[in-house]
Amino acid sequence: MVTIQNPDIIRVLDLSLDLIQIIDLDGMILFSSQSSEKILGYAANELIGQNIINKVFVDDKIITANALKEVRTINKIYNFENRIIGNQNQLIYISWSFIWDNHTQETFIIGRDISELKRNEEIRQNNEKHYRSLVQNINIGIIIQKENAEITLCNQPALEMLGLTEDQLLGKTSFDPDWNVIHSDGSPFPGSEHPVPTAIATKQPVRDVVMGVFRPESKDRAWLLVNAEPQFDITGKFDHVICTFTDITKERKSLVQKQAELIDILDNTAAFFATLDLNFKFTFANKSLLRALGVEESTDINNINLREFKIIDATLPLEMLFQKLLAEGTWIGSNTYFNLKGEEITVWQVVLLHRNEQQIPAYISVTAIDISASKALEKEIHLNKIKSEFVTNVSHEFRTPLTIFRTSMEILDIYLKKLKIDLPEELNKRLQVMDKEIDRLTYVITEFLTVGRMESGNITVNNRSISIIPIIQNSINRITLMNKDERAIELKIIGEHRNLLIDEILMMHVLDNLISNAVKYSKDKKAPEVSVHFKEDFTEIIIKDFGIGVPKTEKGKLFSSYFRGSNTENIKGNGLGLVLVKNFIDLQNGTVLMESEENIGTTVYLQFKIHQSKL
Repeated sequence: MVTIQNPDIIRVLDLSLDLIQIIDLDGMILFSSQSSEKILGYAANELIGQNIINKVFVDDKIITANALKEVRTINKIYNFENRIIGNQNQLIYISWSFIWDNHTQETFIIGRDISELKRNEEIRQNNEKHYRSLVQNINIGIIIQKENAEITLCNQPALEMLGLTEDQLLGKTSFDPDWNVIHSDGSPFPGSEHPVPTAIATKQPVRDVVMGVFRPESKDRAWLLVNAEPQFDITGKFDHVICTFTDITKERKSLVQKQAELIDILDNTAAFFATLDLNFKFTFANKSLLRALGVEESTDINNINLREFKIIDATLPLEMLFQKLLAEGTWIGSNTYFNLKGEEITVWQVVLLHRNEQQIPAYISVTAIDISASKALEKEIHLNKIKSEFVTNVSHEFRTPLTIFRTSMEILDIYLKKLKIDLPEELNKRLQVMDKEIDRLTYVITEFLTVGRMESGNITVNNRSISIIPIIQNSINRITLMNKDERAIELKIIGEHRNLLIDEILMMHVLDNLISNAVKYSKDKKAPEVSVHFKEDFTEIIIKDFGIGVPKTEKGKLFSSYFRGSNTENIKGNGLGLVLVKNFIDLQNGTVLMESEENIGTTVYLQFKIHQSKL
C-alpha cells in the first residue's frame, strides 16, 4: 500500500527532476514520479506494478537486490550506482539513494541520471591515454624565459601567434619596446608589468592576463590570454618561467560585438547604469544616466567629475561609501542632487564593489532608477515600495540576458562536442567560471524576486499538518549534492514524532537556506549537525555549525536586508537569506532564534507550538 496518497505531495514529487519511486518488500514498484519518462523513457504507469529488478541491467541485478535488502538493516544507502535498461534498450547509469521506512515496510528511492557524467569520465580516461601526443601537438603558444626575461625556447604555435620567426623571437625580452603591447582597454602595457617579469619578481604564478601584441609582419594586433608559471630547481632556487598563451583575437571581436549590443540595450532603458574606477571616475555611463546628470549624450565621460555635483541629502559621502564597499561589498540607498542643469534629481541605487580573481578591488558598478516623481509620497512607505519594485524590475531585466547567456553556453557546448573540439585548459576554466557565475546570478535574482513578492504581500501560505522529517532529510541531501560537500550531515530525531502545521514549500526554502549557510560558512570544519526535538509543548528544529560565526557587535543586524557579516568578505552571498527565513517562519506562526560566537560557530533554533495530537 503506497504511503503517499496526498495529491499535493504527489504533485510536488512529480515536479522533481530526479526519479522518485516507492517499492514494497518484494521489490514491486508502488509509486513512480513522472520524471521516469524523461530519465528512462517509461511512463510512470508503465512501471507501477512491476518489479524494480526487471529493468536493471543483468550484470547489476544481484548487487541491486542485495542493496535493497541491506537498506532494511541500515535504513539509508546513498550513492548506489547501477545501470537501467531504457525503453530504447540503451543503458542508463543511475545514482540512487535508498531510504527504508520501517513503519510502512517500504523503501523510498531517489535516482539521478549520471549517464552524462559516466560518458565524460570515459572520455577523460581516453584523453589521458593520448596525453603525450596531445601535448606534442597542442595549439598553445609556449615560450621559456630566463631570469632576465630573455626568451630561450619556443614552439611553433607561439611563432605563428606572434607573427615572428624563431630567429626574431629568441633572445628578445619582455622589455623590448617592439612588442607594442596594450591592455584590453587600449592603454599601454609596460614591459615591467608583463606576466613574465611579474612572475619573476613575485615568484608567484600569473594567470589569465589579456594582452594586445602588435605583429610587425601583418601590421595587426593579436589578442592573447597569457599565463606565466615560475619554475624552481630542486634546491628551491628560481630557474625559469614557462609562459603559455592562446590566441583569443576572434573571441575578443565577438565579445566586443556583444558588448556593443549590450550597451545598445542599456542605452535604451530608463534605468541608470554606470561603472567607475576606484577613484569614482566614470568608465561607462548609459545615455539615461548622462541625461540625468544634465550633460549631452556625446559628452566624454572622462570629463565628468562626481564631486562637481551638489548633493542635497547624500546618505554617505564618497569617501565613506568607498570604505563601506570595502567592508561589505554592497550599498543600497537613495541620493538627491542637483545636476549640471540645476535640476533636482532623486535616485534609488545599488552600488557594488567588484573584485578580480585574486579578490583585489577592481571597479565599482552602479544601477539606479529615478524616483524624483514619487518623492512627494510619505518617505518610508515610498522608499519601501520603490525598493521592492526596483529589485523586482532589475531582477526581471537581468533574467532575459542570463537566459540568453545560458542558452548560448549550452549551444556552444553542443557545437564543440559535435565537432569534437578540445578547448585549451585555460578557456575551459573560464567557461566553467562563466557557468558557475550564471548559476550564482540566477540564484541571487530568484532571492531578489522572492523578497519583492514578500514585501508586496504576494506570498501565498498553505499551512498543512505534515511531517517535517522528510523535508529536512531532502534539504540535507539536496544541499550536500549542490555543494559537493563530502562531510556527512546526520539528522537526529529526539522524542515522539508528531506532525507540524507548516507550509511545505516555504519550509523547504527555510531549511535549504539554513543548511546551505551551515555548510558554506564551516568549510574544512566539523560537519554541521541537524536535529529535531519533539518536546512536550513545542517542536524544535536545530541547525548547528562549527564555522566562522558572527562578530559580537553585528548580531543585532542578522535579520536585516542585505546585511552580511564583516568576516564573510571572501564568501559569496547577498544578505537576503536570513530575511527570507525570518519572514517565512513568521508566516508559519513559528519562531526563529540564533546563537553565534565568532570562530566557534552558529546555532539556529526553529520552534513551532503543538497543534494536534501525536501520530
